[in-house]
Amino acid sequence: MNVEQKKTDEIVFETLPSDELIDYISFKEEYPEEAAAAFTEFCSRFERDILQKAEIYCNKFNYSEVVALEIATCAFARVWKYHSFNKSKAKYPDDIDRSILLWLYPIVYTQLVKYGDLNTCAEPDEDDLSIVENIDDLISLTVGDDDIQKKRELKIRLEIIERAILGLSEKHKIVYLTYKAYENTGKKNIPRSVGKKLRDRLNLVQNSIQVYKKEANDHINNYLKAFNGNR
Repeated sequence: MNVEQKKTDEIVFETLPSDELIDYISFKEEYPEEAAAAFTEFCSRFERDILQKAEIYCNKFNYSEVVALEIATCAFARVWKYHSFNKSKAKYPDDIDRSILLWLYPIVYTQLVKYGDLNTCAEPDEDDLSIVENIDDLISLTVGDDDIQKKRELKIRLEIIERAILGLSEKHKIVYLTYKAYENTGKKNIPRSVGKKLRDRLNLVQNSIQVYKKEANDHINNYLKAFNGNR
């Protein structure tokens, strides 16, 4: 989608495919008015399904319809902030709306689970977000500390990665794990506050961090290829 070109014309957001609405939302800093209009249409398009799903989940937890509405609102708030839907990974490429709903449902459920602990949206203060220096930090950020079983399962799945990063320098390891952790939570990029902490911690500029990230990814991918080739 060429946002700059479409911005010169009158945009009829009601007629746009839903993935294009997300594209517009992702440009909220550059085009705040267009992003806000796209978000309004996005919410209108999916609010009925999301509210119904929130009510189904809330019934299982004995929460009221009022809580369900708040959970749905929290889910949409995360879309506004993170807009991490990836069309190339859509489960149903020929039915984008269905694919988006399948992307949204886990967000709704996560909001509900966190609501029980926080009584508010599961939206962390960016000042509390951190860089990731080891596998245990990666697991805690990906799963959370309250689900012991999932932590154990993820620990097992990450054993080969843990062996692979032994061949990395400390800086490569921290860059790789930090990006991996926030990718696991559905973000395209690490939060800005985390990026700053990463630059300060490693005394690197952003371009250098991208080089470290690529080198670390190449190392891990080569390790996995060699491992799978020897099985």
